[in-house]
This record gives sequence, C-alpha cells and structure tokens, in this order.
Amino acid sequence: MRRVAVFGAGLAGLTAAVTAAEAGAEVTVFEKSAVVGGALLLSGGLIWSVADLDAAQAAAPEGNPLLQQLVVERLAADRSWLAGLGVRFTTPAASPELAHGGWSAVTGEPGIEGLGQQVEPSQAVDALRRRLDELGGTLRLECGLDSLRTAKGRVVGARVATAAGELFDLDADVVVLATGGFQGNPELLDRYVAPAAHLYLRTHGWSTGDGLLAATAAGAAVSGGMDTFYGHAMIAPPGRFRPRDFGEVTQGYGQGAVALDLTGRRFTDESAGTGEEQLCQRLARRPEGRGFYLLDQGIAGLARTPGKAVTGVVLDRARSYGGSVLVADSIAALTDALAAVGVPAAATRQTLAEYDRLCAGQPAAPGSPGRSRFRFPLRQPPFYAVAVKASITMTLGGLLVDDELRVLRRAASSSPIAQSVTELADIRQVPIGGLLAAGADVGDISRGGYLGGLATALTTGRVAGLGCAG
Repeated sequence: MRRVAVFGAGLAGLTAAVTAAEAGAEVTVFEKSAVVGGALLLSGGLIWSVADLDAAQAAAPEGNPLLQQLVVERLAADRSWLAGLGVRFTTPAASPELAHGGWSAVTGEPGIEGLGQQVEPSQAVDALRRRLDELGGTLRLECGLDSLRTAKGRVVGARVATAAGELFDLDADVVVLATGGFQGNPELLDRYVAPAAHLYLRTHGWSTGDGLLAATAAGAAVSGGMDTFYGHAMIAPPGRFRPRDFGEVTQGYGQGAVALDLTGRRFTDESAGTGEEQLCQRLARRPEGRGFYLLDQGIAGLARTPGKAVTGVVLDRARSYGGSVLVADSIAALTDALAAVGVPAAATRQTLAEYDRLCAGQPAAPGSPGRSRFRFPLRQPPFYAVAVKASITMTLGGLLVDDELRVLRRAASSSPIAQSVTELADIRQVPIGGLLAAGADVGDISRGGYLGGLATALTTGRVAGLGCAG
C-alpha cells in the first residue's frame, strides 16, 4: 500500500486525498491551521470555469494549454464525483448564469463563456472529510510543511512543523503539495507580485508559500507568470471589515467603471479579462495599491444579475463599512471632491475628457490605455467615486508541472518558454519522483487571466490523487 502525504486541507488537498484513498493508498492529510476547508470556506462556493479549450485560451492566453484542457475537460465529471460523495449543489446543473458573464450579460458584448455550479462550502468540506474518514484516511491539524526529504533524487517524505514549534519527520512514497499558493507571504509578494503593503489579503492567512519554498529547495522549477494573481478591489481605508465580510466589501464592478489611481490617471483597460483580475493586478502596482472607481447613476442602476444593481454595492455596502464614497451632481463637482482628498484636479479632468473621446469611438491618446469593451460614458447624475484598494485571493504563478501534475526538476528540464525550443529533441520535462502538486501551488493554468479557483482546485486535486496510485 502506497503511503501518501497531502499538505493542505482545502478543496484541492481534500480532493487529492479522497481520490488517492479510493485508489487504495494510505493517506495522511496535514493542515497548517486548526480549520479544515481552506479558501473554500471563505468563498461563495461557485465551481466555475470556461466552456472549452478555445475559451480557456481566450481567457488566459499565456497559460499552458495542456493544463487548461485538464481543467475544462474534467470539470463536469469531477463535479459529478463530488455529488456522488454527498456534496450538495445549490443548483441542479451547471449553468451559464452562474459564470463570469458580468457586464457582457448586460450589454450583449462578447464575453468569456462558461458554466458554473454552486456548493455550500461548509457542507462540501464535511462531505469530503466524512469520505476520507470512511476510507481510513488520517487528518492532522496544526501541522505545516517545513521541508521535503529526498534520497537519490526523489522525495521520500517530509519534515513537519507543529503549532508548538516541534519538528518531526515522516516517510511517504508520494507527497502532494496543496498548500494554497503564496499570497500570505509578504516577502514572496514583494519579490514576485507587488509590494505587500499595497494589498489586502482577501482570504485566510495560512497560505504562505510552504509548498513553493519546500519544492524549490528540493530542486523544483517555477512557472512563468509569478507576478499574476486573482483578486478584487475592496473598500479602501478608513473602511474596516473582517474576513467574513469579504463578499460585502468587494467592489466587483470595476470592468464597467472608470478606474483612476491616486494621480488621477487611468492605468489600464478596465474591461480586460474575465472579471476584475487584470484590473486588480495593475491597481496593486499603482501608488499605495489604491485608487477610485468612478461611475454615474446610469451605470450604478444597471443590474448585472437579477436584483443586484451596482448601486447596492456602492452605497449600501461600501458606506455601511466606513468606506469613502464621494457623490456629486456634476463631473466638475466630483473632480473637486476628488481634489479635496488629494487626487490632482487637472489630471482627473484630462483623464475624463480622454475617456469621453474613447466612448465616442475615438482612438486612445498616446500613452493612454484603450477600452475594448463596456464603454459607459459618465452622463447621468449623480456621479460616484468609490475609494478602493487592491486585494489578493490567490496567486496564479507557482510550481512548474507536467500534465500529470508531477513537479518538474529545474536542473534536468528544458525551458518552458516556447520560443527557446528550436527542435523537438530540445524539449525535456523531468519530474521529481514522488512529488505532485495541486490547486494554487500549480502555476501556468490561469496565466494572463482566470479560469476559476475552485474549478482548478477540484480538477487538479483529482488528477494528483489519481497519480498517487502509481
């Protein structure tokens, strides 16, 4: 019987563990925190991804097509597998209404097609945990990954750190890394993503890059796109909130707004991507990771989904948590209000004039970002400016893996950059024996966009778990 150690008890880790146990492995799951479920518990439970590989390449054009194919082609069957474990879905079938249609659903403009189906997060975690118990698996809480143990070029176990600061070694035939990415590690964020001080952490605080650091110390290669992440803009200080409030304070309408940084300039095409992920990445790299979302009453009153007009987010939610929402009867007055909080009036006026010309169909001014979709002119008073700050939910860069989720050895593998390959014989992928990865510890799936965090966790967890069977 193969001994399998899984690090991380979120959706990816639990899925890998249950799958491996169903295949006959002896499985132990180690969870760094005292709570089982990881980011799934703080999510809305939407297991969503794009419809097919073409849509995946459109949504995340820099991602690895083999890994993207794994996600989109496995998702329906893997959701059915969850249902077979007793996971309760709140919708009877996957639906395009439960997808990232966003403003496309309002305007009819082309968007990213997808299918989504929702679970009750705590119930899903309970069902997976119950199945692991039935199969004889073991779950150990408050035990994190310190390092990997290797012999003769393969992983043979791990060193585990307890909450009490004690270390112990374990033997394993296979180790699965599902530690959730590195969004909770300030040093890694500073190195790869953006200044950590520019970002709210929009998830739990336990994913600090343990899988990435342990694997790279053992010789693993990292993916491209280490600077990419999934997140949303949230209300900026002085607004205050707790983790349970993340959904309430998320300002999810950025693709339809005019986004300004603290200098009064637009800094990206707000409409790019499947949602706010590209806008949020660029906001994180602006001064203080902060800015303003501007919109008028016409935009604010549009319902992106039935009964959910943007106004409810802007006024009712942002203000109720102490967020700064500026309201004015004219653009000139809104510019003055922004100037009063430090945003230069002249730059704001010039930016909004350029945006008006974009909405009228004129090309972008030299050095200014364009706007490919959702060109909503600011015309109908009142006008709003909501102070926002970037947040990070999960990193999208991570370990370099093959299509079986085996972690690749840097020193023995060729470059993953396609342009560097001149002959087929130059391509070489050499995995580190006994080491697999799943979920946000895997890089190059959503590079350049977003294919759904829970969908990625589920499908990669299943593949990694199957790989534990040998």
